[in-house]
Amino acid sequence: MRVVKSLILSAVFVALLPGLASAQDRKIHFNIGAGPTFAGGDLGNIFSTGFGPTLGVTFDVTPRIGLQFEYSYKWFSVEDYEDAFAGRFSANHNMHVLNYNLIANLNAPESKARFYVVGGAGSYNRSVEITQYVGSGIICDPYFYICGTYPINEVIGERGGWDFGFNIGGGVGFKIAETAEFYVDFKYHYVSGPDVNTTGIPTPYTGTKSATGYYYPITFGFRF
Repeated sequence: MRVVKSLILSAVFVALLPGLASAQDRKIHFNIGAGPTFAGGDLGNIFSTGFGPTLGVTFDVTPRIGLQFEYSYKWFSVEDYEDAFAGRFSANHNMHVLNYNLIANLNAPESKARFYVVGGAGSYNRSVEITQYVGSGIICDPYFYICGTYPINEVIGERGGWDFGFNIGGGVGFKIAETAEFYVDFKYHYVSGPDVNTTGIPTPYTGTKSATGYYYPITFGFRF
């Protein structure tokens, strides 16, 4: 179901774009950028600040409203993280992000400083690769997508999947040419993750623990 939801959302968005583009003569804008991403909650206690690029295209619906598709890649790492069972991990966490947004300009788009808000749904492919593990083999951490007792050689490896989420935020663009600007934006991403059943594992959790994640990227880039 996690994969199906993501595919349906992508298909609906892509199907809408040709109709919007052909309905009337609309401007098309491209953006490219990069910046840090801060992980929130328990996820942020495990992985370092992430980094990665962002690419996007926006179709103007009106001078103030646009429909945006944006792709981002995020990379996080951890060295010698110790879990509740005194297991020690080195790992990385990467994420492919597909966002389908509405973007609204708060002032005239041709202003020297264009302020905007943005938000919409998203499809998030998150994966975690455990590259080193030293411990008893008892592991129960939803952000590593693993919970149970395992032979140590089975802990090393990559696991993850597609999840549904949304983002909301805002930014400002500074005009640097007739059709180009430098922009900075900040977003909050909520990514709904699967639940890990902790029953029978002596953990500080009870029942289930969710792999839902919260991310806060700051992007510096150019729009033209």
